[in-house]
Amino acid sequence: MKLTVIVPTYNRTDLLARCLRGLLDQSAAPGDYEIVVVDDGSTQDSAAVVTAVGAPEDRLRFFRQENKGPAAARNLGVRQARGEVVLFTGDDCFPDKRLVEEHVRAHAEARSTGSGQAGEVGVVGLVTWHPEVEVTPFMAFLETGPQFGFSQITNTEDVSIWHFYTANCSVQRHWIEQVGGFDEDFKHAAFEDMELAYRLKQRGLRIIYRPEAKTYHHHPTTFEQHLARQRITGRSAALFYRKHPELKVELGIAHSARMTTALEFWQAATEYAFALGVREGLKGEQHPGREELDALDGDLGRAEAGRAWVQEVFGKVDPDKLELIELRAELQRLKREFDRVTSRRLHRWCEGIARGGWWFLGKMGIGR
Repeated sequence: MKLTVIVPTYNRTDLLARCLRGLLDQSAAPGDYEIVVVDDGSTQDSAAVVTAVGAPEDRLRFFRQENKGPAAARNLGVRQARGEVVLFTGDDCFPDKRLVEEHVRAHAEARSTGSGQAGEVGVVGLVTWHPEVEVTPFMAFLETGPQFGFSQITNTEDVSIWHFYTANCSVQRHWIEQVGGFDEDFKHAAFEDMELAYRLKQRGLRIIYRPEAKTYHHHPTTFEQHLARQRITGRSAALFYRKHPELKVELGIAHSARMTTALEFWQAATEYAFALGVREGLKGEQHPGREELDALDGDLGRAEAGRAWVQEVFGKVDPDKLELIELRAELQRLKREFDRVTSRRLHRWCEGIARGGWWFLGKMGIGR
């Protein structure tokens, strides 16, 4: 079998049924892939949904575990997979008809141009909002990077770990086994996929992007819901940082510890509240939307406590000062390089003038 699709699920029986029907109705040959569903301790009856779909066991299998989080659910799916390649997606993702075919094609093409592990890659596909979902301006903003940053990919043949989204990605199963699978310390769907990608990259796996392998995210998100998710994501970022402190800048840990972050938040919040008022005035609304304004309520002590936990994370090193130290070191390095290059050029320039001068004097009959 070429590929196993792994779908972790948790209390989304309505979406899971549509997801599975889409995965069963693929352009790829039925014998080329299977689907493994892992229920992460749902209170809803996911098993009944899988049974109702009516697929034979050689195409669709179901497993259940105690609630441990999506990382653990995917690891269980990998252990049960029979495919050479595993494709991860979500129970709220409805696949394009060619999703499986395009992932299989991408891996086959990579193998045809390389040899051994050099021909093996991780494949990231496109995730976009489902056509049924009304895309609000805020949801459109999320697609520019805060949630799915495909527009930021500059090299489709060597994608960074920050675009390895388990809503739509695939990799040779043995690579995941080599690095020990997903880190189950991550209990939420936040950074657990990118942390895995980091370890895969360290082992030498190249990740490519193929937008033809497409799935549709059926998960409308409000500003308020995203703020709540960001709190969870921040905690996962802290866990990621403690495991890989060399990534503190990329994870935004240092930036989050600065007083300026709190000040920028309050500035943005006041501008946002003003924009709401303008919109309400133009629409003739007399009362503001309570839900949107509630999202602006934050910890009023945050500004005062902006640096309170810096020492906890960085010890006695202030991230602002650390950044200045790093910047000064970089400037000193650049100055040394400039001096080295400039001195060489000046030496060659002087040599050229001297040779030209002696040539001219020679023409004039004056020897050395």
